[in-house]
Amino acid sequence: MVFNTFTTLALTAFALAAPLCKAAPAAPFTQYRRDDPLKFNYSGDKVRGVNLGGWFVLEPWITPSIFEATPDNVVDEYTLCQTLGKSEALNRLSKHWNTWITQDDFNQIAAAGLNHVRIPIGYWSVSPIDGEPYVQGAYEVFGKALDWAQSAGVKVMIDLHGAPGSQNGFDNSGRRGGVGWTQGNTVSQTITALNKIRDDHASHPAVAAIELLNEPMGPSLNMDVVRQFYMDGWGNLQSSKVAITIHDAFEGVTSWNGWGSGMWALLLDTHHYEIFDYGSLGMSPTDHVHTACGFGAQMASNNKWTVAGEWTGALTD
Repeated sequence: MVFNTFTTLALTAFALAAPLCKAAPAAPFTQYRRDDPLKFNYSGDKVRGVNLGGWFVLEPWITPSIFEATPDNVVDEYTLCQTLGKSEALNRLSKHWNTWITQDDFNQIAAAGLNHVRIPIGYWSVSPIDGEPYVQGAYEVFGKALDWAQSAGVKVMIDLHGAPGSQNGFDNSGRRGGVGWTQGNTVSQTITALNKIRDDHASHPAVAAIELLNEPMGPSLNMDVVRQFYMDGWGNLQSSKVAITIHDAFEGVTSWNGWGSGMWALLLDTHHYEIFDYGSLGMSPTDHVHTACGFGAQMASNNKWTVAGEWTGALTD
């Protein structure tokens, strides 16, 4: 889920930084149908949450132990499964899926005052493609996770974190390398996975939001195709009582204000990091606060519900 990035970090309305920032006037939010309320009041309540990264989508920096004693070519979940073979990969990953996060973690999340978890999952766990080396079994544990969240009183944003062909070329898409999503039938395969998530889990009382796709790399993609994918995904989910979440595709947090007229229950996810370039690393703590507050003001100017689905307060990488 990330640009190299912090899948495990907080999903939250940027208003959490409010004590350090001047309050920004909130823009009018996109409204959902009044006769079809969602499972969380995104119009009035702040999202305070955390990502459960490294659980169903591997990222080597989050779970380095899984990648220990493997050849140098093993850089993501695809090459791990390809190199280990299905039997050994399933053995390792089954243990991981069943122990990395448990009911107790959800209870601790709730006790900390958080109200959401964002759970990344890859298409290969939901709707596998013949011939690929991935192993299955995560989706069954994922179903248990929704029950754990419900038991703890925490809402879930289901995040389709990896798409066929890779939507961003990052390891968090499942396969590091080129950006092949939108080529061939990869978009329709992504829709197939989203529709299965909808059919299986959109009605679950804990599921408050479904993110159509994490971090599509807009600068490397045809944005007309991305926007059509978002529109089609919204159309398939519009009858579900979930906030239909889109990532800003690295086009800028305010770039989607002119899109989506008439589409209710849209939630925009933007990711904010101040550590992945030399300019950011050279900033003082005061500069970081000012930059973060400025970004929060941009978020507040949006005409859609907006959350920072990933961010970090880290000052170095």
